[in-house]
Amino acid sequence: MKELPREYFLKTLLSESKVSKNDFNDIALKLTRFYNSQSPDPRVCAYGDPENIKRDVYESISLSRDFTGKTVSDPALSAVEFYNDRFFEIKSGLFRDRMEGNFIKDCHGDLHLEHINIRPEGINIYDCIEFNERFRYIDIASDTAFLAMDLDYNGYGGFARHFISRVSELMPDKGIYRLLDFYKCYRALVRGKVLSIKAYEPEVPDSIREQALQNAKRYYKLALTYALLGSRPSLLVTCGSIGTGKSTLANNVSNELSCQVISSDALRKEKAGSEPVDRHYDAYESGLYSKEITEDTYAELALRGIQIVNSGECAVLDASFSKQKWRELIKCSATKHNIPVYFIQTLAPISVVRERLLQRELMGGSVSDGRLEILDRFTRDFEEPRELVGWNLIKVDTTKSEQEQIMYLFKRLVHINTETEHEFG
Repeated sequence: MKELPREYFLKTLLSESKVSKNDFNDIALKLTRFYNSQSPDPRVCAYGDPENIKRDVYESISLSRDFTGKTVSDPALSAVEFYNDRFFEIKSGLFRDRMEGNFIKDCHGDLHLEHINIRPEGINIYDCIEFNERFRYIDIASDTAFLAMDLDYNGYGGFARHFISRVSELMPDKGIYRLLDFYKCYRALVRGKVLSIKAYEPEVPDSIREQALQNAKRYYKLALTYALLGSRPSLLVTCGSIGTGKSTLANNVSNELSCQVISSDALRKEKAGSEPVDRHYDAYESGLYSKEITEDTYAELALRGIQIVNSGECAVLDASFSKQKWRELIKCSATKHNIPVYFIQTLAPISVVRERLLQRELMGGSVSDGRLEILDRFTRDFEEPRELVGWNLIKVDTTKSEQEQIMYLFKRLVHINTETEHEFG
């Protein structure tokens, strides 16, 4: 047995910026030659039956239940389960299409960055799963989704897209895109589960345990992102009157997905040189809240959101977006940059809003300067987002508990995601 040199493992090379798209062309070519060399085998093909795939998915979900509140939140795992429920309900035919198309192969089964070695003399892909045919006789979409997911996880989404594009061309296999997010979600879920199990093994040293815990949490969050939004970094935008719970919901979404929140209130004060919790009691549409400053704030809000998403991360824009022109600004910017955008309108009865604003003034510490004395004027001037009908608009009742709110939002996002045909690019 010959040990492969550590400096040529793909993960190491990526960290040292020594990898190009040509390297992924070579990886894709090596894999597709291996896949295409196999003759159709009914015994192998049978493993692609949707009932077999469903068994594997729900087994991982069931085992992950032991780690809710530890490495995965209950809303996140429930949303991933709901995503799979929906996918199997409305897209089971895709799995049968793959069986008929002979895309179930004797694959690697554990294709991630640390199992690929790229030396000047050639590529070595090693350590496939040998002990269990169930995990090796799989769709090539599942096999390659593992590597694509691992690239996403490590911040190399561009390489992930290029790699899958080459696999699709070389097989050829255009249908791979219809199952890619499903399998990436599954692969991230499995990694979260495996690392969670590792973290709670009694013989694991504390330093390794802590790293495993953090990595497990990140993999579960990635699985949730695929379930809610697919592979493409997206923009989530709050919309609603003051006191309707926009910031609370935005921060809860941020915590679940580990994405950045950009608050219009914080941004406005940042640009003015104020601290976030400094209170500004300017009259309606005057001072820090003048029309000119507000226009500038929304322009900057859109710019920063687009920059974050273009860098490969999801972002949440936390603002009232009370005017149609500001919502149109986001729509136009997102369309220009081919970025998915989801509007989330928060709703609560006026009596609840008044009570919240009163409590905010009594307790202090809020970034928002929304208060009772401007509520009536703000409510009167608020332009309902009727133009968003047909867009991705989700209305959330914020009188519900925070957990109920997040679960409702997640289910609505899952519905949108599973009803959309994604292109991975």
